[in-house]
Amino acid sequence: MKTNKRVISALLLAALSISAVGISASAATVVPKASKVAAVTTTKTAKISWAAFANGKVSAIKVIAAAGSSKITKTVSAKTTTYTFTNLRSNTSYTFSVYGLLGTKSSSAVAVKARTKVVLNYNSIFWGQPEDMVVGDDDQGLFALPNGGVTSFESTTPSVCSIVNESFVRAVTMGSCTIVASNPGDRQYAAAANETRTLTVTVPIGSLEKTLLWSDEFSEEAGSGPSTSNWVIETGDGCNAAPGCGWGNNESQSYAACAIKQNGSGIMTITASTPTGDPTCKSNKTWTSGKFTTYGKQHFGYGYFEARLKMPAGGGTWPAFWTLGTNIRTVPWPFSGELDIMEYAGNVPNRSTSAAHYANNGGAHEYKSGSKTLTVPLADDYHTYAMLWLPTEVTFLVDGKPSFVLNKKDTELEYWPFGPSAAGVHPKMYLILNLAMGGNYGGQIKSGYSKATFDIDYVRYYSVNGFGSAPTN
Repeated sequence: MKTNKRVISALLLAALSISAVGISASAATVVPKASKVAAVTTTKTAKISWAAFANGKVSAIKVIAAAGSSKITKTVSAKTTTYTFTNLRSNTSYTFSVYGLLGTKSSSAVAVKARTKVVLNYNSIFWGQPEDMVVGDDDQGLFALPNGGVTSFESTTPSVCSIVNESFVRAVTMGSCTIVASNPGDRQYAAAANETRTLTVTVPIGSLEKTLLWSDEFSEEAGSGPSTSNWVIETGDGCNAAPGCGWGNNESQSYAACAIKQNGSGIMTITASTPTGDPTCKSNKTWTSGKFTTYGKQHFGYGYFEARLKMPAGGGTWPAFWTLGTNIRTVPWPFSGELDIMEYAGNVPNRSTSAAHYANNGGAHEYKSGSKTLTVPLADDYHTYAMLWLPTEVTFLVDGKPSFVLNKKDTELEYWPFGPSAAGVHPKMYLILNLAMGGNYGGQIKSGYSKATFDIDYVRYYSVNGFGSAPTN
């Protein structure tokens, strides 16, 4: 019996020893799993990250990206903590798995799911130019058409203009108003590049501190011409003048004094006619018309100029209310400068244009212009056409509302002909009223047309807020 007990004890000890050895061998081959696995995706890539494995615990790391039957497998070094998959399919759900490797052994997978992002469509904001405003105008609606997403508006000059009710601009005070339209996109469209628009806010002309310095109300008797105290009449077809024949614009008329007459009721009328239209007023051309200026009589500095005018009806008419530098005979055009307060083409009956002409930094002629289009033909009634001329800015107006604003900085000139010269000398300009026919601007003259009239109610000149002085000769 004692012998048997010893044998049994020996057998039990041997079994326990064998079991312990087996447990130790199994523990030595366990490969640790990855931890803190995460994925960050773009439309085409996925960056997989994990916590660093302890030194010596793995010999390499395997990373897998799987989507349906598609599988990409990569093996990286044991010390690596990230791997980026490229050229993935956009808007696709992937399972990303990380395995620790030790020799031929592998840990179980630690997986994370993530979807690659959608490829967003191109987005842009189509937005027209808002109109210039006058303080007191109704709020102006802003409408922008993006490819996608919702567009919002912000004023970067809130002291001049503000955005109200999300998409309306309100004029606050005189100045330059800048509005930015932005669009962050949506699930289908990328964010759009911001679009910026600038408009000019002015105050009502009636609210400016104006002082009337000079005017002509044309109140003389019927049939009389313009006052010789204020005006001189230009005659001819331009062939003997600096602009050349056709006044440099291929115009069809010749000017004569007989075409400029007052009606005895406060209106000066320039009549353009053929011999059929008025056999009593003829020239060396088929068309005879009128032009009168204040050159040598009344020369003006800065200030506010206004005329109440009624346009002629009919294609090919080209009336104008404009100014030239009084130094034009010693400083040739365009260096002397030209400001067109109003030009009108009968072929575009609802529109008035304004422009500034000057020599650019290279000495070549350059001009900038703007326009105002009304809902009715300008020949139907009288309208006011005006210009506020300041040393660094010129504002053109129709019926008291700005149609075009030109800042000196827009010309890129250090000294422009509408402000102080390098020597500090302030410019002077003289006024011109005329009715041309045809030409580069007037265009085709209406077939069978024989007579057109350009009516002038008054011409007035004011100083404004200290700018402007009594005209000189």
